[in-house]
Amino acid sequence: MRTIGIDARFYGEAGPGRYVKSIIQHLERSDNVNMYIVFLRDRGMDDYIPQNPNFKKVRAHFKWYSFEEQVNFLFLLLRQNLDILYIPHFNIPILYPGKLVTAIPDIIMHTYSTEKGTTLPKPYFRFKKWVYKMVVLWATFRSKKVIVPSNDTLNDFRKVYPFISKQKYVLAPEGVDPELLTQTTGEPTEVLAKHGIEKPFLLYISSFYEHKNVPALLGAFKILTEQYNFTGQLVLIGKKDKFSEEIEKQIKEKGLYGRVLMPGSTSYVTDTDTVVLRKEAEVYVFPSLKEGFSLTPMEAQAFSLAAVISDIPCHREIYGDSVLYFDPHNPHEIAERINQVLLDTNLKQQLIEKGSELINKYNWNETARITKEVFNEV
Repeated sequence: MRTIGIDARFYGEAGPGRYVKSIIQHLERSDNVNMYIVFLRDRGMDDYIPQNPNFKKVRAHFKWYSFEEQVNFLFLLLRQNLDILYIPHFNIPILYPGKLVTAIPDIIMHTYSTEKGTTLPKPYFRFKKWVYKMVVLWATFRSKKVIVPSNDTLNDFRKVYPFISKQKYVLAPEGVDPELLTQTTGEPTEVLAKHGIEKPFLLYISSFYEHKNVPALLGAFKILTEQYNFTGQLVLIGKKDKFSEEIEKQIKEKGLYGRVLMPGSTSYVTDTDTVVLRKEAEVYVFPSLKEGFSLTPMEAQAFSLAAVISDIPCHREIYGDSVLYFDPHNPHEIAERINQVLLDTNLKQQLIEKGSELINKYNWNETARITKEVFNEV
């Protein structure tokens, strides 16, 4: 029996929090041998209720990317006498002396984290980015194993850190959160009315970071309305931040106000609401320039929603022929592909059927099995 610590401070948050929640739930179901100590911030302490007696939660209310994370959290970890510390992220306590396993979904910030969206003074932003790169390098170097979700991400690591052995990396794809599929939702008409959405509409769910390429989608939507006579809406779901404010500005500049909606900028869009939107949308569109695994198109497919997405290596690897691809740098091609699915009911049905098959290929039981094997090997 080993004692494995899990840094779950992101539990309950979007993005990495979803990964943390899913991997813990499935490790609980698959591992009755090892002991686990799950470190959580206050929100996670309230939300997470262990279902396996081998799992114990410990309060670790230390903000990520902070000085207290590097000092106070470190001392808390040292008191636990862990055999392995598992961090489903890159921000390790850099002075932690024990065995580490990390799960790093991507290193997109190496390429796409620019000064364009920051409110920080430029010298401070550049310093923070340098610190980020140093921490990722140290996490990769110090970890006994680094779990990655795709071969594309593995290749990125190999390009950035060619001096680190390929044997250190372990491939463990992700999957759709089973809880998402069993959400109890409100009446579709009420949910749509609440957010000012009218059918038909196209759907995008993600952040508005630079690499998500949302401006190209806005350009494509304008072409879709003007050249292909699409009369519906484009619904963009994501949190309100500096990047979303820039997208709102571009919507007004392109004369798309009222046709492109951003419900997340005025109110919180719940998971149950996003389930309704996936069920009611015509097409899911995702123009990202770079992804580590790219889960949101798969979540759309889980609700029988055809996906039209960017032709990038990660998408080709994960989605095969279950989606329709476009050049993410070409708004005219994006518009043409969307229109193709809107008009061709046979094509749309084929994509729905292939998407339904694809989601059975990726699941968290397999992710947890591989992760547990990594623990045993380490």
